[in-house]
Amino acid sequence: MTGRTLAALLLALLLSGTTAKARTLTDQTGHTLTLAGPVTRVGTPGISMASLILALSEPQKLVAITPEVRDNPWLQRIVPAVRQAGTPFTRPAGVNLEALLALQPQLVTLWTGNPHLARRLAPLGIAVLNLEYHDPDSLKAAVRLLGDAMGPAEQKKATAFVQYYDSVLQRVSQGLAGLPGQQRPRVYYAGATPLDTEGRHSMVDAWIRLAGGLNVAAEAGLQADARIQPEQLLLWDPDLIITLDRHQQQAILADPRWQSLRAVREQRVLANPGGINAWCTRAAESALQLLWAARLFHPERFAGLDLAGETRYFYQTFYHYLLDEAELARVLHGEPPPGTSASR
Repeated sequence: MTGRTLAALLLALLLSGTTAKARTLTDQTGHTLTLAGPVTRVGTPGISMASLILALSEPQKLVAITPEVRDNPWLQRIVPAVRQAGTPFTRPAGVNLEALLALQPQLVTLWTGNPHLARRLAPLGIAVLNLEYHDPDSLKAAVRLLGDAMGPAEQKKATAFVQYYDSVLQRVSQGLAGLPGQQRPRVYYAGATPLDTEGRHSMVDAWIRLAGGLNVAAEAGLQADARIQPEQLLLWDPDLIITLDRHQQQAILADPRWQSLRAVREQRVLANPGGINAWCTRAAESALQLLWAARLFHPERFAGLDLAGETRYFYQTFYHYLLDEAELARVLHGEPPPGTSASR
């Protein structure tokens, strides 16, 4: 990038935000950012963050993402406008600065664990909103903050999102009232590989616990983003194994090492639902994860739960997309949209 090109792009970016009264926000790292009026152009490198932005805002406002986010099959099905977004970001923390500046984002949202990218953006004058959450309370705080950053319309949508999440938490809590500790199933979560799991201070631990289960990794004192040895899983011998996707489910079922596990013998190895993102992660759909897990762990207590109806409601309310029967079935089974490759 030439100095003249960079200077011109910086000037255009700065001039684009000078007509409205500036306002300041403090993000979840304590960093203060300044924004001029409602945000109409936002960028983010991650699928979970993109799902939150799209749940609160109009799709045309998401102007800068990664190629992986743009090519996400469910995202293209539900939000076709994503195909028009630029892709200046690269995983895990790369960015083409000239391409990003040409898109003139007023705001970039990042996870707090991405300080390298934040430092690269700081000299450009682009407002950076750092978000981090590991449980429903911190997720709701992040959603409110994102709504405040983007503008009045997103604030209203953030309020609706939080209200729905609170209703889910209340219903699940009521359904589990009086649950004896010995009736909580012991659950192992398999992430990017069968031996990658999540312990304490993670969204995974939060939904397992709140849905009436015990996370064996957390019970053993492991923290988020933990990796175990095969022997450890054999020692834990969980009642249930929940996998990030169908690839990990098949890997566990096909591995001779795991055939003695109770969950394998009893066919209790389940792939997580997933649409735009796997519900078990930091995705916007994590409210649905609580309902799915509660019904899975305690079917007798949640026999009347209409998970299909809840899923349709969520996607229609927050993504303005009505899932048909085939699409709904595939989301609930963690499969790609009809007519697309089996790879996710």
